Formats: sequence, structure tokens, C-alpha cells
Amino acid sequence: MTAVQIIDQIRALPPDEQAKIREFVQRMDPAALPPVRYADDKTVAEAAKWAFDEHADLMRKLSQ
Repeated sequence: MTAVQIIDQIRALPPDEQAKIREFVQRMDPAALPPVRYADDKTVAEAAKWAFDEHADLMRKLSQ
């Protein structure tokens, strides 16, 4: 099941059930979540180069 499907199911719930979900999410322990990973400068530069090389025509059109 995807996140979008879960969100759709939550939206379909009655307000009191949605409140229980909201309460659960607010009580989640941030330490239990996986850490946020950031790309280093070299990785970002390589990804940007690939994107601009791969989609040069699109980038040219967007810049006009």
C-alpha cells in the first residue's frame, strides 16, 4: 500500500477516527524515525550535470 492510498483512507474516516490518527502521529518519537540524509556537494553536482545533460532540450525551453 502506498502513502497516497493510506492518506486517502484516512481522509475517508469520520472526524473522530481522524483525530485518533492525528494524536498518534503527534506522539511519535522522532528518535525512532530514520535520520535525514543529505547529499554532499559532489553528489549534488553530479546529479545536476546528469539532469541538465539528459534533459538539455527541456532545460533550454524552460530558460526561455
